[in-house]
Amino acid sequence: MATSWRVPVLAVAVGIVAVATPGTAAAAPPPAPGIEVDDDSGSCTAGFAAQGDDGSYYLLTSGHCDAGDGAEWTYGNDDSLGQITASEDDGDQKDAAIIRLDPGTPAPVGDVGGYPVRDVLSAGQLAKGMPFCKIGAVTGETCGTINNIDGDVVEASVFSLEGDSGSPGFVKNPDGTVSAVGILTSSPENDDYTTYFILVHPLLAQWGLRILP
Repeated sequence: MATSWRVPVLAVAVGIVAVATPGTAAAAPPPAPGIEVDDDSGSCTAGFAAQGDDGSYYLLTSGHCDAGDGAEWTYGNDDSLGQITASEDDGDQKDAAIIRLDPGTPAPVGDVGGYPVRDVLSAGQLAKGMPFCKIGAVTGETCGTINNIDGDVVEASVFSLEGDSGSPGFVKNPDGTVSAVGILTSSPENDDYTTYFILVHPLLAQWGLRILP
């Protein structure tokens, strides 16, 4: 499979205009799927938001984003996010990690680009030709179709670039919701319009998680 990505995107608040006074700091916005997340080694994209059996909140991302050094991850204006507490990056079929949010970090938003997450699809619920989208920190929302399902990997004709690793991949439903499918892992050499995703469904039981709606 293709080379993996990790490299070195925005939050807009709409509402009543407020003026910061000296000595006060604006509260960090809630982290959400599709935002840029950073550590000392580079930048990736936050995948789906989840809550664990332990009550903690998590964000999924790609396993190859984990340098294995226990580094603190940040988002937004260098706001503290948390640390990776589990990851796997072993061959083409395994590339995922979870960032456990620090207690002081706001609870994450479950929506993916404003679309509520209805459910999580397994490999048996997917088919070639099914419309498929992702939201990445670098390229935003791009869509295509599923080309192939191979074990726990989905290949889709979706545009992506370096820094989009970890992006949530999903299927849009007629009722305005989405179904979670996978976490963006890589693309073939010299082909930014084909992208691979690691299925989320098997990871949930493995790591004791449920995707936030």
